[in-house]
Amino acid sequence: MKTFQFNIQAKGGAGKSMLTYLQALKQQANDRAYFVDFDSSVKSSCQQLKFLQGKKPSRFATMSLLDTREKLDRQLLFENLFELAQKDYDCYYLDFGAPESDQLPSLFSKDYTIEEFKLVQDQLTAQFIFNVVIAGGSAYEPCTQYLQKIVLLNKGVFEINLYPNENSFTATPQLLEELAAFQAVKGNKINTLKPFGDFDSTTAPHKNILQKISEGKGLEAYQFIEKIKIQKEISKI
Repeated sequence: MKTFQFNIQAKGGAGKSMLTYLQALKQQANDRAYFVDFDSSVKSSCQQLKFLQGKKPSRFATMSLLDTREKLDRQLLFENLFELAQKDYDCYYLDFGAPESDQLPSLFSKDYTIEEFKLVQDQLTAQFIFNVVIAGGSAYEPCTQYLQKIVLLNKGVFEINLYPNENSFTATPQLLEELAAFQAVKGNKINTLKPFGDFDSTTAPHKNILQKISEGKGLEAYQFIEKIKIQKEISKI
């Protein structure tokens, strides 16, 4: 059965592309994993997943929900999912931009029911998983508002995982505790909570790691303490 992992969050800069990068490092040696940048605005994964580009078999693609007028058409998602399902891979990691993520609640409420979206999953003989990225600080409220919309509309149909961007909670650790409490209360609707991205940009090893991420470097680029740290982050997800 094919697995589609949707990395989503309507608040820009929350860490979706960072999560996608770490997933790509984790799957770097797995030729059965395929990564897609759906972000029509920033396209961070195009830059950060350079180490997958040009591989044979292909490991990376860009896809779009923009129509011929360069306007977002959320229903183009179905065509893209069908196209991906025809490819010979086991798991697909989809990095949705903030604008694309923002369209999903409307897709599930105005266009189709979540049960009808499940029929798409079943027709593709696949499993859909939603990974909601949460940032702390001032981004926490819009991030959790989006999370609540997704949980409410999902009704427990699809697996939902929470991925708090750990470094963004440094100044507000109580919010991370609040998020964990929310996950515990919604335990039957939220599968797991997995903090990730604990990179302190003020320390030398972490600065080097963040630079390598921005340059789209693969695992082979990390040395000594950097490799230990990046492997630790990979193990969290």
